[in-house]
Amino acid sequence: MKCAYVYLEAPASLIEEFPLPSPISRWTFPASALNSLPAFFAKAGLSESLIAKILDPKHLVKEGAFVHLLPPLAELEGLTPETRAVIYTELAKYPENEYQADPVLIIGTTVDEWYKGSRLRPEIVSKIKQLSYTRGEATAFSDIPVLLNYAQSDSEARVIFKACTRTRNLMIRLKLDKSSNAEEIIKYWSFGTGLRRKDLEPLVRSIIELDSVDDLGIVHVLPALARKLLYTYPGLDMAKHGVMPDCHWTSLNFFNYEPHEYLLDARLATSQVLEQFDPVEPPYQFADVLFFLDNTTGDAFHSCVHLADNIVYTKNGRNILSPWVLMRLEDVKKIYLYKGDGRVQGFRRKDIAAEKKAAEEVR
Repeated sequence: MKCAYVYLEAPASLIEEFPLPSPISRWTFPASALNSLPAFFAKAGLSESLIAKILDPKHLVKEGAFVHLLPPLAELEGLTPETRAVIYTELAKYPENEYQADPVLIIGTTVDEWYKGSRLRPEIVSKIKQLSYTRGEATAFSDIPVLLNYAQSDSEARVIFKACTRTRNLMIRLKLDKSSNAEEIIKYWSFGTGLRRKDLEPLVRSIIELDSVDDLGIVHVLPALARKLLYTYPGLDMAKHGVMPDCHWTSLNFFNYEPHEYLLDARLATSQVLEQFDPVEPPYQFADVLFFLDNTTGDAFHSCVHLADNIVYTKNGRNILSPWVLMRLEDVKKIYLYKGDGRVQGFRRKDIAAEKKAAEEVR
């Protein structure tokens, strides 16, 4: 496989559907935690004077069960990455802090490389570097509202917001030539059984025989639905069922020509796994579903589909600004296992496993 990284950003048509966030940053805590915040901020590394300023009544709004802190811009920009990491890790526990709970994650490269080729001015990229912090093995960025203070126009504000949807993913081509083992290639990418063989064999054999073509985009060997969705963002029409597709819908629909919408229901998705899949250990094969499980509860908080060589097909989040992409499994782990309280468990469809076993017994 020949791999190259490409960067995707949400299309302008989607960005236009979203109101830009306020340029005023907001930290939301449970109102019950208000009295403990001075000690928490001190432990995070804030000075007494800065704590007093952040908790000043003019920078604090109480609303029902929550209290919203509005840290002044200069003080917010002056936080060290270490202090920012401590505070934002706590804020991430509450969904009301959407940018801390779901930050921009820069994995396997630098901020400069991540935004190379984007439409961001160098000053904005420098500001992202200044406001970034470490989350596990990734560089995280949560201060989108701060960036909007530096937008020179409404159009640039949207360029900034669009750039914050940027994701890195793999573009992969299979190298094929006359020395390639057509039978083994077809067998692997058709689940190793008769499934889908008729769809793959003519194309693979024809490319191997040609002198002028020596590779094949991996999208051409994926099942129909994955082929349709890869490198795209969900359309607004996908919200018609009241909830957007997530990782589990993506993984369990991998085999289907048309999506089974009942898989939007977590209970029914779990039932399908229990009834139709068996757990498997590495090395994983094509179409094995990899579930990220909580070590304590056993609950699955993410899933993806293994393709080959620890490259997976995944959708990282239910939101509309999360595309379907290909990633290295090690990078997906940096997103979901950074707390150290989870593990990956592979599952294989029972019918595929049974056919493979029967084929091996015949040989």
